[in-house]
Amino acid sequence: MKPDAPVGIIGLGLMGIAFSARLVDAKIPLIGFDIDPVRCGMFKSSGGMVATSVRELAARAQLIIIAVYSGEQVDALFAELVDGAGPERPVVICTTTCGPAEIMKVAGRAASAGIPLVEAPISGTSAEVINGAATALLAGDADIIDSVAPLIDILCPQSLRIGAISDASRAKLGINLILQNNRVALAEGIAFAERLGLDGHAFLAAARQSAAYSRVMDTKGEKMLTRDFQPQSHLAQTLKDAELIIAEAGRRGLHLPVTTTQADLLRAAIALEGPDCDSAAVIEAIRQQPASSRVLR
Repeated sequence: MKPDAPVGIIGLGLMGIAFSARLVDAKIPLIGFDIDPVRCGMFKSSGGMVATSVRELAARAQLIIIAVYSGEQVDALFAELVDGAGPERPVVICTTTCGPAEIMKVAGRAASAGIPLVEAPISGTSAEVINGAATALLAGDADIIDSVAPLIDILCPQSLRIGAISDASRAKLGINLILQNNRVALAEGIAFAERLGLDGHAFLAAARQSAAYSRVMDTKGEKMLTRDFQPQSHLAQTLKDAELIIAEAGRRGLHLPVTTTQADLLRAAIALEGPDCDSAAVIEAIRQQPASSRVLR
C-alpha cells in the first residue's frame, strides 16, 4: 500500500469510528462512507474524508475496512465495491460478524473479482478497540494477512490467526455465545444482590475477587450499577448476533437453552430501553421483569 493512499472504512457506526480513531492517531489518511449523514459528519470532524458512495471509496482506497451491521449488508454492498475498484484491487478486511455461509458467499464474490479478502471479526466493544484491548480474529490466505499486518496491528494490537475463511466467523460466534451469557449472568447476579439489600458496588468488588470473575465485570459491571447505557455496543447488534448463533446451532440440530433465554431478555430490554442502548441494559429486563412473567413456586 502506498504511504499516501487513504484507507477506506465502510460503516461509520461505533466500531467504524473506533477504527478511525486509532488510524487517525497513527497519522494514516482515511476515507469513509456511511448512509447516515450524521455519522459522516462525525467522521469528517475527526479528520477523515467522506466519500459520496461505496463506489467512490473503492476507487480511491487501496485498503478497505468493512464495519457494517450484518453479513447481509456486506453482501449487498460488495457489488458496488467491485464496480468501483480499479485495476489495482484493494485488499478488503471484513470486520462484520457474519454467519459462516454469509462470509463464504462474500469470499466467492471477492475471489471472482480478484479482490484479496481478510476475514477479521472483532472480539471486544468499540471502547476496547479504542483502548487497544480488543482482539481481531483473522482468517484467510496467510500472505494476504501478512500484507496488511502492520495496519491490523494498529487497529487491534491483539490478534489471532484462526484458519481459512469462515473459521473466524465460527470462532466469533462461539466466543459471543460465552460472552453474552456471561454478561446476562452478571446482570442477574447484580439484580439479585440488589434485591438482597447488598451495596451493588461492594458486591461487584467482591465478585471481581471471586471464582466467578470474568472480564465482563470490568467492562459492564459499573455501567449496570449506574444505569449508564451510553452505547459501546448496541442491544440490537447483540440480539442480531444471538439470533445468528441460535440459527447456526439449529441448522446443526443443537438447541441452546441458555442462549435462547438470553435472547428473550435482550428483546425485553430493547422494549424497555430501546435498540441503541448499550448491551449492559439487558439488566433492566431482569430488574423490571413484570410479576406476571415470574414463575411461582
